[in-house]
Amino acid sequence: MRYSSIKFYCFAQVLLLSLSIKLIGQIETLTFDKKTMNVVLRQTAMPELGDSRLEKILTRYYFEGLGGPEHWDEVESLRVLGTLKTSGKELQIAAYQKKPTFIKMTLRDGQNTVVLGYDGEVAWHILLADRSEAKVMDAEKAREFIHSAHFGNYLLYPFAKGKTISYIDTVPIEGGICHQIRVVLESEFQVDYFIDIRSYLETKVENTDLRDQSVTSIVYTDYIREFGMPIAKTSSTYEDGRKISELTIDEVKVNSGVMPWMFKMPR
Repeated sequence: MRYSSIKFYCFAQVLLLSLSIKLIGQIETLTFDKKTMNVVLRQTAMPELGDSRLEKILTRYYFEGLGGPEHWDEVESLRVLGTLKTSGKELQIAAYQKKPTFIKMTLRDGQNTVVLGYDGEVAWHILLADRSEAKVMDAEKAREFIHSAHFGNYLLYPFAKGKTISYIDTVPIEGGICHQIRVVLESEFQVDYFIDIRSYLETKVENTDLRDQSVTSIVYTDYIREFGMPIAKTSSTYEDGRKISELTIDEVKVNSGVMPWMFKMPR
């Protein structure tokens, strides 16, 4: 190898190393002082944060995207009616959610009705057409369903146990520019939120199952506000880059009198 080639090779390695250091330096993780951390801070949707880039993004997301405490604190539950289109099927969906992690979904295709639920402890399902009994979901399906049951998203309650929040980059997504914020959970899911830099609404959410590296992405469009809370009327779901479904919301009702017992598994 000639001297000039060796020189170029060494220069390239130094350049790559410096770029790697620069990229690593861009990643910023939310930290806290263990001495001052307490239950109140862990249970606060968005406590007062500092002036780092990540902390400013989280604060603006809460106040500008979600409407701040005057809206978020007033919302206790949601009822959503809509149409779910999958490959070759069109399902009518009625979904109920209640803070913090209660969820119940009813799916109808004209012949069959399936109900899925989670009461904060047990994830279950039932097929009503054959009058079968409700059953507890198997462990892996329950894990995935419970992950999706979280009211709001994992950017809220940033100091809650079991997660790490990091700023990754600011990137072009779906025709806009978004902040990419990553949440790594103890449940072995990684969630990347792509927050529009102007509206501070979610443009895309990417869920990675760290057990098998499978990726499910949801792209949100056509936002409306109900009770000050942003609701995407259309959301398209992709698995490993392939579109598998599209949900169109027809009706949303906030605080519709949903009670915890409604999410219990039928006996």
